[in-house]
Amino acid sequence: MKYGVNTIIVGLFLVIGVTLAGVKYLGAFPTIPKPSTNSTERLSWFLQLDHPYIHKGSNGEILMNINIKGNEAPLVDRAPLNLVLVIDRSGSMSEKGKIEYAKEAAKQIISGLSPKDRLSVVAYSTDVELLYPIQFLNNKEGAASVVNSLYPTDSTNLSGGLIAGIGQLEKLERKGYINRVILLSDGLANYGITDMGQLIKIASQAAERGIHVTTMGLGVNYDENLMMNLAEYGAGNYYFVESPSQLAGIFDREFGQLASTVAKDPVFTITLAPGVGVSDVYGYAYETTKDGKVRIKLGDFYGGQERNILVKLNAPTGKMGESPLATAGLEYGDVLGDDGAIYHEEKIRYAVTEDMDIVAEKENKDVTARGVSVDAAAQYYQAASAYETGEHDEALMHIQSAYDSVVELNKKLPSPATLKQESEMRDALSTMMLESAPAPASPEGKGLIKGFKQDARQQQK
Repeated sequence: MKYGVNTIIVGLFLVIGVTLAGVKYLGAFPTIPKPSTNSTERLSWFLQLDHPYIHKGSNGEILMNINIKGNEAPLVDRAPLNLVLVIDRSGSMSEKGKIEYAKEAAKQIISGLSPKDRLSVVAYSTDVELLYPIQFLNNKEGAASVVNSLYPTDSTNLSGGLIAGIGQLEKLERKGYINRVILLSDGLANYGITDMGQLIKIASQAAERGIHVTTMGLGVNYDENLMMNLAEYGAGNYYFVESPSQLAGIFDREFGQLASTVAKDPVFTITLAPGVGVSDVYGYAYETTKDGKVRIKLGDFYGGQERNILVKLNAPTGKMGESPLATAGLEYGDVLGDDGAIYHEEKIRYAVTEDMDIVAEKENKDVTARGVSVDAAAQYYQAASAYETGEHDEALMHIQSAYDSVVELNKKLPSPATLKQESEMRDALSTMMLESAPAPASPEGKGLIKGFKQDARQQQK
């Protein structure tokens, strides 16, 4: 959802102004003005509450939407990359020419790298092989030759490949570099560490050290829940690659984002006021520190990228008048400057009143609408999960409910994002209503499930 407005409701009083360069308004709807192209302002963001006024004695639920955008920068020289390609070479990669497409996609990325970039190539089946140790890419032909030597064999030791890939970057000086592991798999992790919780922990710990994990699931027989979570906790991207022929385009898209990165390792934090709690952070992995601070790892931002983070808070409603709600903070590294940490902070307040007219009058309908859209996306994901377990009627019920709510939303407050969401759900509903809807365990059914889950995840962001 985009909020391109210049008039902002601030705090608990109505203040109308024009946002000028270098001016920052503080209050219930804090904003950082769009920065100039200097190296100190790579991200711009603003925050809105659906109800800055809540009714005394209510459940105290407040939705907070944080809109963050990567600002375009004149990229005279992009940030260098430390990149590891971790490629599945298990026996199933021999099907439908998967391994050949993977090779071509990997070589396409190699062709776009420069001598200032470092590259490593790891291959995994039952065993893990370091084909190309991390090094500056001074010999593209040699790297491409290593990729050409790949051939499929044996099982899927995904954990071994992931750990080896991360290990290649851990020994490097990473400041000033974009550090990324791209993990490709077409099957289930059936050798080595197979527990999802342990694998997620590996990716999460790597992200804390500034090493991000992007996952690409190829075909319909991999575990999309694992691959999505590895990317979520690894602060990278997740791609469902239905056909091997799509691999080159997906690799190119990922490389394009890496090449235009403007902000590194951004973390959004929420320090809650006494009595305030977080019920959910939709579509994003988060953690609560020992001192009660909520941390959301966002993954590197590229120029022009925009994200919305919707957070559900519960605030005390017993005390009349204005009270602190939280302090929001955004920290990131500027890879196009000196890679030093940049930090912005805003204090957020809310008010409790007995006047329902004020509650209604001050409602931010854009944030309320985003809440409807995100709730619909959650139902859409539930539909995919129900369909996966063979509960067709329940899946149909969830999709119908999600679709109806988005249709009603678009009658009142349409946006490009929610109109696209309506279209995706309409197509899903049409498929699920067919008597010939594919069985969940069929290749077609697996593809639908993966597609539904990917769409739902993107809709929440």
